Amino acid sequence: MRVLCLFSGGKDSCYALHKMLTSGFDVVALLTIRSKNPDSWLYQVPGMEISHLFEELTGIPVEIFDSPKDPDDEEGELSRILRVLRSKYHLDAVCSGAFLSDYQRMRFTSAAYDNELISYTPLWRKDGRRYMSELIEQGFSYILLSYASAGFSPDLLGKEVDGPLLEKLLAISDRWGSHPAFEGGEAETLVIRAPLYRGSLEVSGRVEQEGEYNARFIVEEARVT
Repeated sequence: MRVLCLFSGGKDSCYALHKMLTSGFDVVALLTIRSKNPDSWLYQVPGMEISHLFEELTGIPVEIFDSPKDPDDEEGELSRILRVLRSKYHLDAVCSGAFLSDYQRMRFTSAAYDNELISYTPLWRKDGRRYMSELIEQGFSYILLSYASAGFSPDLLGKEVDGPLLEKLLAISDRWGSHPAFEGGEAETLVIRAPLYRGSLEVSGRVEQEGEYNARFIVEEARVT
């Protein structure tokens, strides 16, 4: 089974890729979409400035495409991209890190079916709190790249999420009613170490406050070590 995995470098797409590899699937390529829509509901936007490092990190060929700004055009463009890659890699299936969003899952699945591809979503409907702990237990290390919700603060950005910080994030979820795995768009992440990675990702940058309840970490330098 030859599989293409959608990959943003965030925790969900990275763990979905991990699940496919450990289940014995032949992941022949990764697809990274750089959306021109800063508020895209379909793709992760933060962190795309380091997408050129994904192939070095994973050892898997990475295809990078840009997506239109208009949300109404995103699904059609994804279907077109999958058509091209299905022919290039002789694909049987597509995998995504869709977790709780029907908006994402339905559009990914529709684009896959348009091209006679199976759609896999190995993280679908996992328990959020258990999932966040499982990431750390399985050896995944990640940082927060952005947040857009009450309870978060700029000092959380760019920091590796370890056990104590995870407890703080879960406490924020309990207090403010946000999803523990950020499936309400509360935050975006970047995986810096993972069992499937061939090295560690070192990043440096600055925090930019954008509003009372939102800020982002701007990656200025990144390298694989």
